[in-house]
Amino acid sequence: MMNAKIKTEKGELKIREWDFEKDHEDVIKLLDIVFEKELESKGLNVKVIFDEFKSILPLMKFMGVFSKNFKHTLDGYVFENEDGEIVASVNIGYGIFHWEVAMVATHPDYRRRGLARQLVTASIVHAKELGAKLIVLEVLDINEPAYKLYRSLGFVHYDSLTRLKLDFGKLSDIPSIALPEGYELREFTRSKTTNQARYDLDMRVTPEDVQVFHPVDRKKYFKPLMIRMVRPIAKILLKMKRFNWLIYYGDNLVGDVAVYPSRKEGSPHRIDLMLDPAHSEILSEPMISHCLMTLSNNTTNEVNTLVEFRTSDAKQLDTTRKYGFVDVEIMHLLGLKIEE
Repeated sequence: MMNAKIKTEKGELKIREWDFEKDHEDVIKLLDIVFEKELESKGLNVKVIFDEFKSILPLMKFMGVFSKNFKHTLDGYVFENEDGEIVASVNIGYGIFHWEVAMVATHPDYRRRGLARQLVTASIVHAKELGAKLIVLEVLDINEPAYKLYRSLGFVHYDSLTRLKLDFGKLSDIPSIALPEGYELREFTRSKTTNQARYDLDMRVTPEDVQVFHPVDRKKYFKPLMIRMVRPIAKILLKMKRFNWLIYYGDNLVGDVAVYPSRKEGSPHRIDLMLDPAHSEILSEPMISHCLMTLSNNTTNEVNTLVEFRTSDAKQLDTTRKYGFVDVEIMHLLGLKIEE
């Protein structure tokens, strides 16, 4: 596969493994061209994202000494032309819980030549050889050609997410809405009891038809020792700041809420809400309000705020829009289970 070459009217193209440290600047240029509209709509900057990857690369190499998967977080393939220019790319990386295909991009001048198919096929083979059990990817709902390509390669459509954004200028004048009687907001503290309660909450939140294909992974809440050891280092390297709360109704955990203020321009603020379906309707509005007020009081970075919900979750989407969020995109989640 690595010797594959394609002859086109623009010359011969060849596929090779990418070298992140060597190729990242050329890949940034390609992604800026291919995803210009999507990046602009969300306020994202590819260089900022890649700079974050670079900052944790030494840590990932260190972790790779103890776990082979971490050696392959930034694996990928590219097609380059006779001038050595990268005209198509893909990242296939291990993301702690599963393998993920990302950054599938083909320069507009080189489309309809099967480059994406070859890149994704190479990624699947690569992940299989390294013991992958599950490979996932995201595709825009309006990108029908890519969707059909992934389905033809065996990927199953198991979920969809709607992403929304709020312009920075709309963070002011957010009304304060108290939690309903009987609910309590507590700052997050990590413990075995808390981890179990969050895992149980995620099980209730994740629809059964999604879990049939992509079950909630306990490792997300009961992380291996290596992950627990390096997490503080990663936070320092990435300059991460997080506000995190748990919502209780009596002794029952019914919500897990986090706010991630932007670290720099080109990296939006982010809100994560996980609410028990039985309590979601009554908690959506006070928690959206609480998160936005937290951002308003704790950041000066004038960037967008992003949030996402399952496309099927009409209540949370409607509540979020009420606060000025606008829909940015719908992403279909597809996965490929690797048979033993």
